[in-house]
Amino acid sequence: MQRPRYSPGLSGATNPTLEDVHEHIRLWRTDTAATVEALRADRREVDDSQNQLESPKALYEYLDFFTGEFTRRLADLDRIVEELPSGPRRSHVDALRQIASNAAVERRRCLQFRDKWVNRPLPYEHVRPLLNRILSNTRDQLVDYYDMTNAATQLAVLAGIELSAGQEGIGRRELFSRLLRRDRGERS
Repeated sequence: MQRPRYSPGLSGATNPTLEDVHEHIRLWRTDTAATVEALRADRREVDDSQNQLESPKALYEYLDFFTGEFTRRLADLDRIVEELPSGPRRSHVDALRQIASNAAVERRRCLQFRDKWVNRPLPYEHVRPLLNRILSNTRDQLVDYYDMTNAATQLAVLAGIELSAGQEGIGRRELFSRLLRRDRGERS
Protein backbone atom coordinates (compact mmCIF):
# COMPACT_ATOMS: atom_id res chain seq x y z
CA MET A 1 0.00 0.00 0.00
CA GLN A 2 1.43 3.37 -1.02
CA ARG A 3 1.36 5.86 1.85
CA PRO A 4 1.25 9.58 1.01
CA ARG A 5 3.77 11.93 2.59
CA TYR A 6 3.41 15.54 3.57
CA SER A 7 6.16 18.09 3.83
CA PRO A 8 7.26 19.79 6.02
CA GLY A 9 7.89 17.01 8.47
CA LEU A 10 7.10 17.22 12.16
CA SER A 11 10.58 16.77 13.57
CA GLY A 12 13.93 18.32 12.99
CA ALA A 13 14.64 21.97 12.35
CA THR A 14 11.23 22.86 10.91
CA ASN A 15 8.61 24.75 12.87
CA PRO A 16 5.36 23.30 11.58
CA THR A 17 2.22 25.39 11.75
CA LEU A 18 -1.14 24.20 13.05
CA GLU A 19 -2.17 23.69 9.41
CA ASP A 20 0.88 21.47 8.82
CA VAL A 21 0.09 19.31 11.84
CA HIS A 22 -3.58 19.20 10.83
CA GLU A 23 -2.58 17.98 7.35
CA HIS A 24 -0.40 15.23 8.84
CA ILE A 25 -3.30 14.08 11.00
CA ARG A 26 -5.63 14.08 7.97
CA LEU A 27 -3.12 11.90 6.12
CA TRP A 28 -2.89 9.50 9.08
CA ARG A 29 -6.67 9.37 9.07
CA THR A 30 -6.74 8.60 5.33
CA ASP A 31 -4.01 5.95 5.71
CA THR A 32 -5.84 4.35 8.61
CA ALA A 33 -9.11 4.16 6.66
CA ALA A 34 -7.28 2.58 3.71
CA THR A 35 -5.60 0.05 6.00
CA VAL A 36 -8.93 -0.92 7.58
CA GLU A 37 -10.41 -1.47 4.11
CA ALA A 38 -7.34 -3.47 3.01
CA LEU A 39 -7.59 -5.69 6.09
CA ARG A 40 -11.30 -6.27 5.44
CA ALA A 41 -10.50 -7.27 1.86
CA ASP A 42 -7.72 -9.53 3.13
CA ARG A 43 -10.18 -11.16 5.51
CA ARG A 44 -12.45 -12.01 2.56
CA GLU A 45 -9.43 -13.52 0.81
CA VAL A 46 -8.68 -15.56 3.94
CA ASP A 47 -12.27 -16.84 3.78
CA ASP A 48 -11.54 -18.12 0.28
CA SER A 49 -8.15 -19.62 1.21
CA GLN A 50 -8.81 -21.00 4.68
CA ASN A 51 -8.40 -24.63 3.57
CA GLN A 52 -4.81 -23.86 2.52
CA LEU A 53 -3.94 -22.01 5.74
CA GLU A 54 -2.36 -23.86 8.62
CA SER A 55 -4.23 -21.82 11.22
CA PRO A 56 -7.03 -19.71 9.81
CA LYS A 57 -8.24 -19.07 13.38
CA ALA A 58 -4.96 -17.34 14.29
CA LEU A 59 -5.13 -15.27 11.13
CA TYR A 60 -8.74 -14.29 11.81
CA GLU A 61 -7.80 -13.26 15.36
CA TYR A 62 -4.89 -11.18 14.04
CA LEU A 63 -7.05 -9.50 11.38
CA ASP A 64 -9.94 -8.87 13.77
CA PHE A 65 -7.63 -7.41 16.41
CA PHE A 66 -5.98 -4.95 14.03
CA THR A 67 -9.18 -4.11 12.18
CA GLY A 68 -10.72 -3.22 15.54
CA GLU A 69 -7.64 -1.30 16.71
CA PHE A 70 -7.37 0.71 13.52
CA THR A 71 -11.12 1.39 13.51
CA ARG A 72 -10.82 2.86 17.02
CA ARG A 73 -7.79 4.92 15.92
CA LEU A 74 -9.81 6.13 12.94
CA ALA A 75 -12.53 7.39 15.30
CA ASP A 76 -9.88 9.20 17.38
CA LEU A 77 -8.35 10.78 14.29
CA ASP A 78 -11.79 11.78 12.93
CA ARG A 79 -12.48 13.60 16.20
CA ILE A 80 -9.12 15.37 16.17
CA VAL A 81 -9.43 16.38 12.51
CA GLU A 82 -12.87 17.82 13.21
CA GLU A 83 -11.92 19.66 16.42
CA LEU A 84 -8.40 20.86 15.59
CA PRO A 85 -9.37 23.90 13.47
CA SER A 86 -10.86 25.47 16.62
CA GLY A 87 -7.50 25.08 18.34
CA PRO A 88 -5.36 22.31 19.82
CA ARG A 89 -6.36 20.86 23.18
CA ARG A 90 -4.68 18.64 25.73
CA SER A 91 -7.08 15.84 24.71
CA HIS A 92 -5.62 15.97 21.18
CA VAL A 93 -2.07 15.81 22.52
CA ASP A 94 -2.96 12.91 24.82
CA ALA A 95 -4.79 10.99 22.07
CA LEU A 96 -1.89 11.28 19.62
CA ARG A 97 0.62 10.24 22.28
CA GLN A 98 -1.57 7.25 23.21
CA ILE A 99 -1.86 6.13 19.58
CA ALA A 100 1.93 6.31 19.16
CA SER A 101 2.50 4.47 22.43
CA ASN A 102 0.03 1.73 21.56
CA ALA A 103 1.61 1.34 18.12
CA ALA A 104 4.99 0.65 19.70
CA VAL A 105 3.44 -2.03 21.91
CA GLU A 106 1.30 -3.55 19.15
CA ARG A 107 4.33 -3.89 16.89
CA ARG A 108 5.31 -6.84 19.07
CA ARG A 109 2.13 -8.66 17.97
CA CYS A 110 3.27 -8.25 14.35
CA LEU A 111 6.66 -9.74 15.16
CA GLN A 112 5.11 -12.69 16.96
CA PHE A 113 2.71 -13.31 14.09
CA ARG A 114 5.56 -13.10 11.58
CA ASP A 115 7.75 -15.50 13.52
CA LYS A 116 5.00 -18.02 14.21
CA TRP A 117 3.01 -18.02 10.96
CA VAL A 118 4.97 -16.36 8.13
CA ASN A 119 8.73 -16.96 8.47
CA ARG A 120 8.55 -20.71 8.14
CA PRO A 121 7.79 -23.34 5.53
CA LEU A 122 4.11 -23.32 4.65
CA PRO A 123 2.10 -26.33 3.46
CA TYR A 124 0.74 -24.19 0.62
CA GLU A 125 3.32 -21.60 -0.41
CA HIS A 126 0.88 -19.76 -2.67
CA VAL A 127 -0.75 -18.21 0.46
CA ARG A 128 2.54 -16.58 1.51
CA PRO A 129 1.88 -13.35 -0.47
CA LEU A 130 -1.44 -12.97 1.37
CA LEU A 131 0.24 -13.46 4.76
CA ASN A 132 3.06 -11.06 3.83
CA ARG A 133 0.58 -8.41 2.66
CA ILE A 134 -1.45 -8.66 5.87
CA LEU A 135 1.68 -8.42 7.98
CA SER A 136 3.10 -5.58 5.91
CA ASN A 137 -0.10 -3.52 6.03
CA THR A 138 -0.44 -3.78 9.80
CA ARG A 139 3.26 -3.23 10.51
CA ASP A 140 3.52 -0.26 8.14
CA GLN A 141 0.47 1.40 9.67
CA LEU A 142 1.90 0.99 13.16
CA VAL A 143 5.28 2.37 12.11
CA ASP A 144 3.50 5.31 10.49
CA TYR A 145 1.95 6.13 13.87
CA TYR A 146 5.32 6.50 15.61
CA ASP A 147 5.68 10.10 14.40
CA MET A 148 2.52 11.04 16.28
CA THR A 149 4.66 11.79 19.33
CA ASN A 150 6.19 14.62 17.30
CA ALA A 151 2.72 15.81 16.23
CA ALA A 152 1.62 15.75 19.87
CA THR A 153 4.68 17.74 20.91
CA GLN A 154 4.07 20.32 18.17
CA LEU A 155 0.42 20.68 19.19
CA ALA A 156 1.48 21.12 22.80
CA VAL A 157 3.91 23.87 21.77
CA LEU A 158 1.29 25.58 19.61
CA ALA A 159 -1.28 25.43 22.43
CA GLY A 160 1.16 26.36 25.18
CA ILE A 161 0.59 23.04 26.96
CA GLU A 162 3.38 22.06 29.33
CA LEU A 163 4.63 18.52 28.90
CA SER A 164 6.27 16.98 31.92
CA ALA A 165 9.79 15.57 31.66
CA GLY A 166 9.84 12.53 29.43
CA GLN A 167 6.67 13.53 27.57
CA GLU A 168 8.41 15.40 24.81
CA GLY A 169 8.48 13.60 21.46
CA ILE A 170 11.35 11.38 20.47
CA GLY A 171 12.56 10.84 16.96
CA ARG A 172 11.85 7.73 14.94
CA ARG A 173 15.49 6.61 15.14
CA GLU A 174 15.50 6.85 18.96
CA LEU A 175 12.17 5.00 19.15
CA PHE A 176 13.50 2.14 17.01
CA SER A 177 16.67 2.00 19.13
CA ARG A 178 14.62 1.78 22.31
CA LEU A 179 12.39 -0.95 20.85
CA LEU A 180 15.36 -2.98 19.66
CA ARG A 181 17.06 -2.70 23.05
CA ARG A 182 13.85 -3.77 24.78
CA ASP A 183 13.42 -6.74 22.41
CA ARG A 184 16.98 -7.82 23.16
CA GLY A 185 16.41 -7.45 26.89
CA GLU A 186 18.80 -4.51 27.25
CA ARG A 187 18.14 -1.54 29.53
CA SER A 188 17.23 1.83 27.98
